[in-house]
Amino acid sequence: MRYTQYKGVVEREYKKSLRKIMYELCVVEGLDSVNGALRLGVAKTIFEYWRNFYRYDDNQRLFDEKVRELDKMNFLYVNEGKKKNVQEPLKHTDESSLDGFKEQVEKMGAYYRQIHAESGGLAVEATNLPLFEFVEELIQRYEAGDLLEEIKKHSADAKKG
Repeated sequence: MRYTQYKGVVEREYKKSLRKIMYELCVVEGLDSVNGALRLGVAKTIFEYWRNFYRYDDNQRLFDEKVRELDKMNFLYVNEGKKKNVQEPLKHTDESSLDGFKEQVEKMGAYYRQIHAESGGLAVEATNLPLFEFVEELIQRYEAGDLLEEIKKHSADAKKG
């Protein structure tokens, strides 16, 4: 018999589609290929073929779950790209201050988020995004006083050691 013939026999016996049967055996019950094949009354290779076809192998399910998570992360970046408008004019253009630096870093971060969102993360230029996000984080830590605390902690550790 062929795979399709076995499929017809199993579906008639269980009165369900093969996809549902394989889901119950592989995902819900967690059967391996030997026990699953025994339960269905088919050869182990046929069961493995069906399990791989419907992507119910443990590694395949894990991979598919990670791909879905990455798609969600891409969606988060698309929303984050709309945080700050790249078209807004700069307020601190004629000065060299922390506020001007902060504004320019935010503007460049927004620009690279937009590039990342539009290209789906494939633009070479979007590789600068983590750098600007890191600088934004450093500015926030500086303003909160966390950097000063870290410097004090490390200088005290240096005196001890």
